[in-house]
Amino acid sequence: MCTVLITYSTPQPPGESTAPAPVAADDRGTSPVPEAPSTPSFADTTAGIDEAIAAAVADELTRAGHRVACRPSVAVTTTNGFDLVVGVHHLRVSHWKGGTPRPVDADDPEAAEPGRAERLAAGEDQPDVASTIPMTWCADWRAVDAWARSVGDHLVHVLELRTELARVRAELDRCRTMLLAATPEPRALSAAELGRPVARGAAPGVHRPHRRTQDKQTTGA
Repeated sequence: MCTVLITYSTPQPPGESTAPAPVAADDRGTSPVPEAPSTPSFADTTAGIDEAIAAAVADELTRAGHRVACRPSVAVTTTNGFDLVVGVHHLRVSHWKGGTPRPVDADDPEAAEPGRAERLAAGEDQPDVASTIPMTWCADWRAVDAWARSVGDHLVHVLELRTELARVRAELDRCRTMLLAATPEPRALSAAELGRPVARGAAPGVHRPHRRTQDKQTTGA
């Protein structure tokens, strides 16, 4: 089981749509003409979708047995203690490895990601995943929910892979420790065994083993 933090942006609520449309008088000032309705902004169109996406992703991770905390970006001050951090911001879902304390910017949750500035300078800023839902899907909440659940399923597989890699790494470390414990320390070879010159005054018989054997045979020792 892993601990996951999911953050989502909370844009300003859309303006009151029930207010009467303002009217403007014509040039003669006799017959008021209603003004054309304004085009809804991006925030108005997508209000609440980031939270819905975060909730669907959290549901998929919870079903897989992981412990999930789902909070607005403005309420998160650190990501310490989580194995995975997921950010939902402007219809975009990204994730990175948790465990490193860092502040979270509500306007740009990925701005303070560890090492991101260095990767930006080197042109290597590649997050683990950056899935973006098409803007045309925002009108269909069923499509939004299905897409979010597919992202959640992908993250479940990511956590399974990370868990398996951690298990394999721990097993390799255990095998390495056992191998070192069972392998004797190598004995240092002497200078004679290495064929190197031996200094004067060395122990007798070290540099001339064959001659010493012949002397013993001559004296009958």
